Order: sequence, then structure tokens, then C-alpha cells
Amino acid sequence: MDLEKILETCAIIGIDAVLFTVFYRLYKEKSNCLKNLKEAQCLEINNDLIKKVEDSGGTIPYASACWKDSKFSCEEYTSSSPVDNNINRKVASVPFSLIGEAKLFQKKRAIEIINPFLAEELVLNEVFNDYRKYDESFGETIIGFLSREHTVGIKEVENMLLENTSLTAIGKLTIENENLKMSPPDNNLTYFLTTLSYDSLYNKISNHARIYKGITVAMCIITTILIAYYSKKAFDEIRRKIDRRRDLQRCLEAKKYSKKSSRGIPDYNCPKCVVCLENPVEIVVINCGHACLCCNCANYELKSCPMCREKVARLIPVYMP
Repeated sequence: MDLEKILETCAIIGIDAVLFTVFYRLYKEKSNCLKNLKEAQCLEINNDLIKKVEDSGGTIPYASACWKDSKFSCEEYTSSSPVDNNINRKVASVPFSLIGEAKLFQKKRAIEIINPFLAEELVLNEVFNDYRKYDESFGETIIGFLSREHTVGIKEVENMLLENTSLTAIGKLTIENENLKMSPPDNNLTYFLTTLSYDSLYNKISNHARIYKGITVAMCIITTILIAYYSKKAFDEIRRKIDRRRDLQRCLEAKKYSKKSSRGIPDYNCPKCVVCLENPVEIVVINCGHACLCCNCANYELKSCPMCREKVARLIPVYMP
């Protein structure tokens, strides 16, 4: 097997192995996330919540709370050219809390959300979308022609999480001066802030994990098949070279024998090798069966028969009287 084929084989197996590694890592991340979600404590925002947190030492490492948010704004401005270049981007937020329902003669309880932009599954509603056409000057047209890029318009988008939106927050729940706070968890646990319910979020991640698992299994099977295929191909190539060396050795022995047995006998009618046109024919090409080579030319490891161009499987020595 030549260097080009070896590099091609390594590239194919390498790409497949990289894809397998990537999807396996994604599957493990989703699988670990599901495991952590199962272990998360699902809590209601009520007057008993403070006591539960205090009984846990003031901190619950991974907890889930679902209710409505209050006083939250998030703005994002983006401007782009036809190739979607971000010209300007601004992100702003104000403190907000998840507010629980108050029962009769009971005070409303709230959980303040810390660092909301570090949370996953946070989807903001688009509240403003404006596109303005941009008129280029003559100089800008010349510059755009030289740079092959023209600005045809500017798009401004504003996204915001609206007040009184039902949210599910999953993270580290702590208490400080009788104020509950939800912040990013420790130990590489995932911080969630989503409009989905706990069950919907769990099912979504479960579906993603199932998809990644299927792709990982498929890539593993493909990798195994490729390794088996190219291993068999390399083994056949090695065996073919061993057979060819053995056949050439037999050819040399037959050549010595034919020289001894044909001393003094003229060889005017003996067919000549079609490659060198000098030596007598001493080799039969298998599979086509053409007797057209001498031992010297057979040493060049021809890949195809010089007469019919069929692939050479083996070379068999032949005695031509």
C-alpha cells in the first residue's frame, strides 16, 4: 500500500473517530445533565421554603423552583451587513425574582435570580425588529467594489424576557438575611433558566441525549467497519506481496532449471517478454492467463497485465520448451 493510500485511510478513520468522540462527549454531557436533574430537589416557593433551606445548612446544592418572574429586562441590539457582521451588541439586565403565590394571611416569597445570562435554555422574546436600508455614497461604492463587500442595510433587533413570565430555575439555592437566592451551581452542574416546565425540560434533554446516543452508536459501528475493512485490505496487500515474492523465487528456480535443461538447444521460436522484448517468457499472469513476462520484468511489481490491463492477482512461473 503506497503512502497516498495510507494517508487517505488514516484521514477517513481519523475523521470518523473525531466525530465519534464529539458525539460521545455530547451524549455524556446530556446523560450527566439528566442524572443531575433527577437528583435536583423540586421546591415550591412558599413560606416553608426558607425553613427547608435553613435545615439544609443554608444551601441546597441543586434545586428546582418554578414560578413567575418580576422586574426583568434584557436588551440586545445587533446591526449587520448582508454577511451578518455584528457591528454593535449590548446586553443589559436588572435584578429580578421568581415570585410565589401568596396564600391567605401569608407573605409572598421570592427567589432572586443571580447571573441569569450564565443559565442555559434562556429564551428571550423579540420585541423590536427594524431594518433600515443603507444608501452608499460614491466613495463607499468604490471601496465596496474593491473589497467585494457592500452594505445594503442595517438591522436592529431587541430581545426581552417579559414581566410575569412563568419560569423554571434550576441551580444552587441559598439564603442570606432571610432572602432566597438562585445562583449558578458548583461541581460543573448545569444552571437552567427556562420558560419550560421541569418535566418538559427533562424530556427535551432526554430526547437530545437519545439522539446523540444513536449517532454515537452509528459512528462507532461505522468506525469498526472501516477499521475492519482497511485492516483486511492491508492484510490482503501484505499476503499478496508475500505470494508474489514466493512466486518470483519459484520463477528464478525454474529459470535456472530451464537454462540447465536447454543448453545447446536454439531458442529461435521461444516467445519474448512483451515488456523488455529480449528475455524469453517465464511468467503467466493470473487471473487473465497471459504468458507474457520474464522474471526480470516481473520484479517491477506490475499492477496490471501489460497485454489486457487486467489486475494482477498472482504470477506463476511457466516453462516454455
